[in-house]
Amino acid sequence: MNKAALQKNEIYNKLLDLDEKELGVIGEYIDFMRHKKHLNEKKKLIKLKGILKNYHIDLADLKNLKKETWKHLSEESLSE
Repeated sequence: MNKAALQKNEIYNKLLDLDEKELGVIGEYIDFMRHKKHLNEKKKLIKLKGILKNYHIDLADLKNLKKETWKHLSEESLSE
């Protein structure tokens, strides 16, 4: 048996003791992983070095922008 088949068998054996709710959570996680894999396969690399050649980009600024952009989601989840 190949390594993937052995891992699948081990996972199956672990699932036998779980209840319906736990199996539902695992099923959702599997769906998420499949969706994530599908998105990664669709990503296209866009090279911008010609456009951004003379610009200095500070990665810390990009990180802060990302944090501020998504900040409202954390605040909303805490208020619920």
